[in-house]
Amino acid sequence: MFKKKAKVEEKHIPYEAFAEGFRDNWLEPHFDDARFFFFVWDRIQTEVKASYVDYLETPDGRIRSHYRDLESMILEDKFEEFVEAFDEAYSDERW
Repeated sequence: MFKKKAKVEEKHIPYEAFAEGFRDNWLEPHFDDARFFFFVWDRIQTEVKASYVDYLETPDGRIRSHYRDLESMILEDKFEEFVEAFDEAYSDERW
């Protein structure tokens, strides 16, 4: 008698899942030092949020290219800056 309305499929994931997926699966494997990893993670939050906004604008909800761009920005473009900032922040510590 009544037709069931087709459920609209959500193609995008929430921000938390986007950020955790990038952090755990794409970024963390590149770091041996947990403290340096979290140092970098704290400093890239603006970039991760901006990437998520770009991701929401993709009609198909594909994540991989956004993760690749973030990974490249961090490991190639800004890595030396992170190393220098980390060294400066922790230069007073004695091992």
